[in-house]
Amino acid sequence: MLQKTTFKFDSSSGPSTYGGFNFGCAVEPEDGKIKLLNGAHTCREGLFYNMRSRIRNSSSGGTAQPTDKMRMIFRWYTSQNISKTEMGNNNAWMMRSISVLQAFDRLAGWPLTRVYKLDVGNNNSWLQAYYYHSSRRWMKSSYLVSLYILLVRMCKDERITGFKDFNGLVKVVNAALNSGKSLVVDNNYVKSSLPYWEAIMVGYPKLFRKRKLPYYWDTGRLEGGGTGGAEGVQYLVKGDTKYTEIREELLKIKKQLDAKK
Repeated sequence: MLQKTTFKFDSSSGPSTYGGFNFGCAVEPEDGKIKLLNGAHTCREGLFYNMRSRIRNSSSGGTAQPTDKMRMIFRWYTSQNISKTEMGNNNAWMMRSISVLQAFDRLAGWPLTRVYKLDVGNNNSWLQAYYYHSSRRWMKSSYLVSLYILLVRMCKDERITGFKDFNGLVKVVNAALNSGKSLVVDNNYVKSSLPYWEAIMVGYPKLFRKRKLPYYWDTGRLEGGGTGGAEGVQYLVKGDTKYTEIREELLKIKKQLDAKK
């Protein structure tokens, strides 16, 4: 359910340079107000490229990326006033995403995701926004941040509903994928990552608890000291990641889980 508390959104922290659906990291609310850390994005890779830079450079005087919790703002923006129908559709999309994220949280044994409506002000009728607050474990790597955003985006499809737990969610998503009608967005990304969802969440202790967070956001293993903008969940599940030890461990966990089914 949507939380009863409403925060005021400081729109000056993230002007609407992107139309449609966009998102960005938020800082902890203060005095009932919340703002984006560094503007909005429409691309998952673009977001965690920025996050990686902030995590790596915070110790040298750069603006730090908060990692104590997952704090995201998801926004719907139009060039004109958002209609009541659009607002209703966006709200339904948001509500579906709460159910999905909480199914993942429960599977992993993490605190449940909470979502808050944002007051965007009377002069911002073109904007609709929500604040998502989740476990800090979602921040442990770019793969998890990428998956988190993918799950929210996936919920634009009205068929992602009617499940009670993670297994029920998998059945619902599989049914949609195999219906002959693609998901509204990210069909191929969802299809390729879905077989690994359980292994990523159940296997979190083996995949991401061995080392501290900076290790998983480092660029030391990337070719040419790359920025790692492409190190999203697709790189992990398809085997393109340069963090080969995580990929190998993921395959072991998945094999063990599959053997029990």
